[in-house]
Amino acid sequence: MSHDIVLKNGLVVTPNGVIRGGIAVEGEQIVAVGASSELGQAKREIDVEDKILFPGTFDPHVHFGISDRFGDEAMVEDFLRDTKDCLIGGVTTIATTTLIGKDPMLDLFDQAVECGTNHSWCDFKVTCVVNTLDQVAQIPAVAAKGGVSYKFFTGYSGPQAEAFGMNPDGITPSFFHAACEQLAHCGPPTFAKIHAEDPHVRGILIDRLREMGRADQLTAWAESSPEWAESVQVYTYGMIANQLRVPIYPVHISAAHTVETVKRLHAEGLNIVGETVACFLNTTAPEMDAHGMGGKAKIQPPIRFEKDKERLWRGLQEGTLSVVGTDSLTYSSSFKTDGDFWDCRVGINLQVADTLPLLFHEGVNKGRLDLVTLSKVLSENAAKLYGLYPKKGALAIGSDADIVVLDPEKEAVLGVDRMRSRADYSLWEGRQVKGIPVKTFLRGQLVMEDGEIVAEQPSGRFVEQVVRPRGL
Repeated sequence: MSHDIVLKNGLVVTPNGVIRGGIAVEGEQIVAVGASSELGQAKREIDVEDKILFPGTFDPHVHFGISDRFGDEAMVEDFLRDTKDCLIGGVTTIATTTLIGKDPMLDLFDQAVECGTNHSWCDFKVTCVVNTLDQVAQIPAVAAKGGVSYKFFTGYSGPQAEAFGMNPDGITPSFFHAACEQLAHCGPPTFAKIHAEDPHVRGILIDRLREMGRADQLTAWAESSPEWAESVQVYTYGMIANQLRVPIYPVHISAAHTVETVKRLHAEGLNIVGETVACFLNTTAPEMDAHGMGGKAKIQPPIRFEKDKERLWRGLQEGTLSVVGTDSLTYSSSFKTDGDFWDCRVGINLQVADTLPLLFHEGVNKGRLDLVTLSKVLSENAAKLYGLYPKKGALAIGSDADIVVLDPEKEAVLGVDRMRSRADYSLWEGRQVKGIPVKTFLRGQLVMEDGEIVAEQPSGRFVEQVVRPRGL
């Protein structure tokens, strides 16, 4: 019997190692992985000529619907236009947050799923932002509909918290404890995400640094968030979650100090999954200042310093950090360049097109990561966390045929010219990398080739969890 597609003569990155051979696909699933000579015939055979066959990546940290406009229409537009960049970068699954506010969480969850359905070019999950005790009470109902992850902006207080629909006290330990009780009742694979960063000392330092009028704005911004600011909340909220046996996932870890804190908590047996983001691994505040990036590179927590960047890489190497996301937003540069630096919005724009090329160039090419570790931090570990593995996150028999053909010899200059979204700036403009996705398959369909979207219409789906046990 003939397969639908056979990709042959490549280096296949499997969960257990790299093999020389290929992959056979029937319908939406992988049906064989092995030596090219053993895969059989297919209706379409593609000789990848020693390129790398890599699992479609999973970015679990994206924010849609918070763009130049806010709301359901904005979220639909983000799915429809900006998930194209996911395919350019080999991202086949994302998790985006719900809209942020005080509305019933079940409604916000349903709205987000509806916004993505028939509009997303990649598969997706939805992370619920939890702001009120009424929303906490709705966690079991959302979990029953496939809501796995719940986001708590623990690093916000005062006016910033109120702008997000929270009490000005922010997410207090007692509030988080109540939420973890609900998550504990739901069981695996539900888990809590936190934005860990002490907001109180940061507020004082921001006022002081702003008055100085420093030219090195991004370095000053980095100094406004002390190196211990994340660790304080990782420890506090991690202990609460651990008492109730709820996995905790601190997002966008930025500081060397935090990596050491997570390492110590792992040694104590806490179920804590550390995430960092691509921009923290690939630049520093002084470097961004030197490039004149200003508000475009203003993210919370901040891009930091060389010692932090290198500790993050070592954290990935040793397994202290196990997931890389992007914290992508979709608003235009006008919110980053108009007015005073200290008043402009925090957050960076879409990074999904560049994450795999950047991490391959800086990780694999420079000897920091091997291919299997890269596949784990960009795909497998997030899929396990969300209860999707091995449907997602692996090149294995029975898995969805989410496949990236990556050319390790292909060089490219990063920048907005590569993007097919509405993005009007790139942190990486002019940066040269070696190692580029040249084909992306989503559930067996070729959707991107040579930097262009070749699918006729978006075919991304909301993905239900398929397994309950979880382990990284």
